[in-house]
Amino acid sequence: MSKHSVYVDGKVHVRRAMCPTCIFRPGNLMHLQEGRVEDMVEGAGDFGCIPCHEHLDDTTNPVCRGFFDHGGGNIAMRLAQAMEVVAWA
Repeated sequence: MSKHSVYVDGKVHVRRAMCPTCIFRPGNLMHLQEGRVEDMVEGAGDFGCIPCHEHLDDTTNPVCRGFFDHGGGNIAMRLAQAMEVVAWA
């Protein structure tokens, strides 16, 4: 298993709340290039995710809560909810 997996111990780990500098908060708090967040969402596709930038070095690298909440996430996030395998981190 990869060190940076959001799926650990049979659960998809998701941040309980958006971090203070979440890329999905208004105001570009991370000073990203214009369009970067949209590119990241598109890059995640139907079955990927955006991990929380505050926890990139954690063994359980949770899904960004902003991404999870962004339009219901994607197919993978909706399946995780439907299968009741979301663990709030």
